[in-house]
Amino acid sequence: GEQTVDSGVAGVLNATTPLFSLLIGLAIGTDRGLTPVRVTGLVVGFAGILLIFAPWQRHGLLSAGALALLGAAASYAVAFAYMGRKLAGKGGPIAVSAAQLAAATGLGALMLPFDHTPATPNATAIVAVVVLGVFGTGITFVLNYRIIEDEGPTSAATVGYLLPVVSVALGALVLDEPLTARIVTGMAVVLAGVALTRLVPGKRPAERTDRYHLSVMSTEREGSGGRSADHR
Repeated sequence: GEQTVDSGVAGVLNATTPLFSLLIGLAIGTDRGLTPVRVTGLVVGFAGILLIFAPWQRHGLLSAGALALLGAAASYAVAFAYMGRKLAGKGGPIAVSAAQLAAATGLGALMLPFDHTPATPNATAIVAVVVLGVFGTGITFVLNYRIIEDEGPTSAATVGYLLPVVSVALGALVLDEPLTARIVTGMAVVLAGVALTRLVPGKRPAERTDRYHLSVMSTEREGSGGRSADHR
């Protein structure tokens, strides 16, 4: 998909994951903490993405590549919902992340004979893979699972709104890419939308964090056969 459409179109379509996650969460009940304010935040955040990328100035919005990107964004949302219902809270974020990434590594290794990578990769490529694998994927998976456990899949999916903000800011700082008034306004709108999604009436951050520890304790007690009244 990204090989056939403009980067702006790809950025907007990739940022639809939180909206798909919202719809799935409402449909199957994986997100019970959704409020009108948080839903408004998701919509506002997407409006900011539109301002940043201005897809109306690009081409490829109505194409097979755009449809592929939309399908990918929806697949991410399905994955968030599945992790929230089937994986989160079972073994802890580190164990679940390690198991999932180990399985993915094994599946990826099966495709190496069919790839066109050099037989002897250079040191730069190896370092890049290690750095991206450890920080861009490994640590991120652990944090992602923790957010899903504490806040729900839709809140975790809102990272899709922050990625364009970070990439645009880095592009301006490192690559001297221009920052127009429209892009800066879009970044501000995105941050405002994400801030709205963080508002949970009647619950302090410490209370949300405690839910994770309580779920771990309950899992441990259930595994040891302790099914007391307070546990139920």
